[in-house]
Amino acid sequence: MPEAKPQSIRPAMTEKTEHILLLVTQADWGGVQGFLVKFAARLRQEGTEVLLAAGGEGELWKRAADLGIKTHKLSALVRDMNPYRDWRAYREIKDLIDDFRPDAVHLNSSKMGVLGSLAASRSKTKPRVVYRIGGWAFLEPIAGWKKWIYRTAEKLTAPLKDVIITVHPGDEVAADRLGIKPRGRITTVANGLDLDDFTGRLLPRGQARELLGLPDDAFVFGTVANAYATKGLLPYLDVLKTILDADPKSYAIILGDGPEFKDLKSKCDRLGLKRLILTGQRSDANRLYRAFDTFVLPSVKEGMPWTVLEAMAAEVPIVATDVGACRWMTDADADRPAGIIVPPQEPEKLRHAMETMATDDGRRHFGEAGRRIIQDRFTWGKTYHGNREALSG
Repeated sequence: MPEAKPQSIRPAMTEKTEHILLLVTQADWGGVQGFLVKFAARLRQEGTEVLLAAGGEGELWKRAADLGIKTHKLSALVRDMNPYRDWRAYREIKDLIDDFRPDAVHLNSSKMGVLGSLAASRSKTKPRVVYRIGGWAFLEPIAGWKKWIYRTAEKLTAPLKDVIITVHPGDEVAADRLGIKPRGRITTVANGLDLDDFTGRLLPRGQARELLGLPDDAFVFGTVANAYATKGLLPYLDVLKTILDADPKSYAIILGDGPEFKDLKSKCDRLGLKRLILTGQRSDANRLYRAFDTFVLPSVKEGMPWTVLEAMAAEVPIVATDVGACRWMTDADADRPAGIIVPPQEPEKLRHAMETMATDDGRRHFGEAGRRIIQDRFTWGKTYHGNREALSG
C-alpha cells in the first residue's frame, strides 16, 4: 500500500542528497507506470531520494512496494476533467511538493503536466520541472472543445516547465508548430528497453501458450493493451470476426483491462468470437509475447507504445496502425522493417495486413529486424540517461 505521507523534514544526514518527485495521474498499470517504477529504482541505486506519487488504485503501488520505492497516493486526482477534483488535486500536489522539497519534479501524463507545473510554480521551493509527455492529449479522437482545452492548457503552462520531453520526433514537431515552448528546451528521448534483461524474462512459446490456454498449433494474433477508446479495440473485433471465421486454426488474444473492458466482452459474445480470449489485467503480460505469432495494435492514437517495443524485442512481427511513433519505430531500418503499418480506422487494410502475416513464410524476418532495431536504437540506457540529464539540468 502507498504511504500516507512522506517525511515532512529531511534528516540532517541526507540534506545533500538529491530529492526527486515522480508524478503521474493514474496508478493503473501501463507503459508510463512501468517506466516510472524502473526509472525510480535506477535513481535509488544512484543514491537519490525518490518519491513516486499518483492517483487512484492500481498495480503501480504493488510494483513500487516490491522494489522498496516510497509512494504517496493523491486522493483527489482522477483521469477525467472535474474542476472541483482538479482544484483539490492541485492543492494536494502543491502540499506534497512543499513537504517533500524535491530538487526536481518529473511530470507524466497531460493532466499531471498541467497541475504539477502549476503546483511547482506556486510551491515554496520552486523545484526544477521536467515534463515527459507520452503523447499529446489534443491529438486523441475526442470532442473539439476538449482538444481546445488540452491544447490551450499545454500552451499556457509550457513556460512553467524547464524541459519538455517527447518520446518521438512527431510530437516535438507538433509542439513547435503549436507554440508549446518551455522556458528551457524541448527534446525527444525515445522509450527503450534493456534487451537482455527483458528477453531473459520471456517465457518459452509452449509455456506461455499453456498459461494463456492457447493451442500449440494455432496461429495467434496477440494484443497487449488496456481497453481505452484510443486503442481501437472495439472496432478491431469486427476485423477479428472476419479473420477467425475464415481460418479455424487462428486465435486472437487481448491482454489488458480498462474502462471499455465490459463493452469488449459484450461485443465478443455478441459476435460469437469463440477463439478470442480476453484475459483482463495480467501482471505477467510482458513475459508472454512468445505466445504470439503476430502482435497487433489497432490504435487510433499513440505516443511511442511500449508494447510494440516489447513485441519487437521478443522477435514477434508487428501489425500496427500509423499513429504516433509506430512507423518510426518499426521502420527504423528502412530495408528491414519490423512489421506492416496500416492507416488507422481502415479495417480492410488492417485485415489484409493480418492475413498477409498469417500466410507469409518469411515473417520471421520481421521479428529478427525488430530485435535488431531495439538493440541499435531503442535501449534503456539512452532512455534513462536522457531523462536523468533533464532532471539535473
